[in-house]
Amino acid sequence: MENISSSQRNGLSEWFRRRSSMLVDYNPAAGPYFTGRRPFLILLVLALIGTFAAGFLTYRHLILVSNTGGVPESALCRAQGNINCDAILMNDYATILGFVSSSALGLMGFVFVLWIVLNGLWNERMRKIAWTFLAIYFFAAIGFSWYYIYIMMFVVDYICTWCIVVHAVNFSSLAVVLVVAIKNKDNFLLKEISTPGERFYFVTLGIALALLSFAVATALEKMLVVEDMHVKYEELANDPAVIAAVLKSSPSYEIPVSPNDPVYGSPSAPHNLIFFSDFQCPICARTEGYLKKIVSVNQGVINLVYKNFPLSTECNSSVLGNLHPMACPAARAAYAAFLLAGSKGFWSYGDKLFESQKLLNKNPWLQFAQTLGFDTSRFERLLEPQSQAAKKIEEDVALGIKLKLNSTPQLFFKGKRIPENFRGPYLVEALEELAKAENPDDKDFRLKRP
Repeated sequence: MENISSSQRNGLSEWFRRRSSMLVDYNPAAGPYFTGRRPFLILLVLALIGTFAAGFLTYRHLILVSNTGGVPESALCRAQGNINCDAILMNDYATILGFVSSSALGLMGFVFVLWIVLNGLWNERMRKIAWTFLAIYFFAAIGFSWYYIYIMMFVVDYICTWCIVVHAVNFSSLAVVLVVAIKNKDNFLLKEISTPGERFYFVTLGIALALLSFAVATALEKMLVVEDMHVKYEELANDPAVIAAVLKSSPSYEIPVSPNDPVYGSPSAPHNLIFFSDFQCPICARTEGYLKKIVSVNQGVINLVYKNFPLSTECNSSVLGNLHPMACPAARAAYAAFLLAGSKGFWSYGDKLFESQKLLNKNPWLQFAQTLGFDTSRFERLLEPQSQAAKKIEEDVALGIKLKLNSTPQLFFKGKRIPENFRGPYLVEALEELAKAENPDDKDFRLKRP
């Protein structure tokens, strides 16, 4: 091992020695160091255009996700046909890892480019190292551009004009960088004339400015999102164009529905609204009541399919804490009612559970079964951990984990997850948009409002 390490070190040292021997001294009489000002001026213009475009997209993204009032259409990007900047900014691909705004990331990149270009203009000694950084940056930026161009063309079916401006700036800038680099390839062998101090401030301050711009935009967005969560989602949900765009571009899921699932409404209804719920969840109780009203006024058109996702560590390994400790036995009890009396028995028993959430810690399972006239001996056997009811809960929880659920209630319709901002009075609009997307010929499809 020592011989191999020594050989590697000797080879590396030899490479650096040969490289150093190829470097030549800079002769001021031969002209500007590395290149003149013109390429930097061209990149400055492109960077300013890119900064404006990315800045506008970042600003618009902040407005869309945080404005509690109405969000007026932007004069800089009016929705027309497939051209819809807002639809692009509000789809699932507008953030990286669900947190990092792609528009803020682009703004950070252009701030970094402006810093590099301005340094190259002001300080001739920094031009070679500046051009090296520009080449590295734009090669990376082109990768992002290709990805988002693909998303626009083949995934979301919407086009953002200012996004195209950003991508065009990236491609144009890379072309300029490559042309100048090839033309001045011999000048890359010039010895570095900038001082270590200049290089240090160039790199550290450039990175700091870029990160600061990104941090400010991201922190502002998250702060406004937390502050205005409730109202902003209601405003977005009131815009049918945004509803259609967001739902159309969201991921699709395959959620099986079988005769083993409790159904509210006609089992033969053509449209299934799938409801993942927890009987110890207060919001689930209110949501279920509203969903039943939608089904009741649209008999034979839509039904409600119940799936279990108790937020309890007893039967759900995906939850971190035992938020609802009685949710698992409550789910088994409700499904036992289904096995004994079908969907009608399930919903009657479920109503009892929701109405008596504060009493669930007293294990009222048999009492409720007796009140509803069930065979209590059979009912009690179905409450056991290895019963048919328990296995059904396991199946539902496994499906919920596969769908990456982490809370309740959760709604799915036509394979699409209904975001929380489309709940309440605007849920019906979301259901209509998804139904029409599945069957474009039925443009006049309407659901009655409860």
